[in-house]
Amino acid sequence: MMKRFLCLLAFITLASLHPAAFAQERYQAVPISDGSDLGPEKIVILDTTAGHLWVWTESPATPASSGGRYLIYQGQLRPGSKMGDIIQKQEWSRSGR
Repeated sequence: MMKRFLCLLAFITLASLHPAAFAQERYQAVPISDGSDLGPEKIVILDTTAGHLWVWTESPATPASSGGRYLIYQGQLRPGSKMGDIIQKQEWSRSGR
């Protein structure tokens, strides 16, 4: 399933890129594994020129839920001024207090 997914991603990427962008390897795709062969498959896609970041998720259908493909925009990356800088922070309140 991962091979089919990577082939599809490569085809979509190659079909949508300008030849100059492809030559510069503007878009980088990195598969993320959860350690199992049965869960959702995820790929992080990075635009190395503009810093945009997406996550592509493909989940198989199960008796409990329907499957599908999702391309989720994660935002634009920004450089820090020094190593260890927190660029963006999200906090959640403690539940039950």
